[in-house]
Amino acid sequence: MTVALAGSRSEHELDPSGPVAQHDADERDAAERDAAERDADERDADERDADEHEAAPAHTFKILVTGPFAAGKTSLIRSVSQTDVVSTDVGTSGEESDVKAETTVAMDFGTYHVPDDEIRLLLFGTPGQPRFRFMTDVLKGEVDVVAFVVDARARATHAAAGVELRSLLADLGVPAVIAVNRCDDADVAARIVRSLGAAAGTPVVPCQLVDPDSGREVVVEILLTLLDSMDPVADADGTVAVGS
Repeated sequence: MTVALAGSRSEHELDPSGPVAQHDADERDAAERDAAERDADERDADERDADEHEAAPAHTFKILVTGPFAAGKTSLIRSVSQTDVVSTDVGTSGEESDVKAETTVAMDFGTYHVPDDEIRLLLFGTPGQPRFRFMTDVLKGEVDVVAFVVDARARATHAAAGVELRSLLADLGVPAVIAVNRCDDADVAARIVRSLGAAAGTPVVPCQLVDPDSGREVVVEILLTLLDSMDPVADADGTVAVGS
């Protein structure tokens, strides 16, 4: 009679080629494969994070594109954005439909990237219709530059545009660039901007915003304005501060 001792391993368990030993080997192989896959996934994730960090622009600026109804705000963003524009246009009605077929009711959003300088502009366009202008308050937080668009031919809008411009800049305390749309004459554009009550020295760009090249001229002026705002400024006590 063969007596099996408690705690002893069976014949199959002792056999290195037996089913139990094979099962153990399979489990070890599976565990090693899982560990190798986890290591590979972690390496891939680290590489993606590194690539994203290297690709991310060093400086990102928020630009508020605003101005009267039908001045050309959406046209500016569409003409220069390097990504698909997020738009909330809907059909107009009544007298507004005589001016344009569609209008923004919430916001437009586009981007412009300057690779060599690692600069990215986030362009937020506001609605122009008075009943949607509360969106300006929603979008104006942490703005670096206001791009104010006015239509040179829509003289009836200039008085209200001037009030809006002065109020907005007093509230935000940031620089502005004024794009005078549908205008090719720098002197005419300058006169219009003076009539708005803009501060002396405010950059003015006469433009045709349906033309991407003209839109990029506005972007260049925005970039120059950002650069000026970042220059060191000496305080009265001699310390140096850097604008945001």
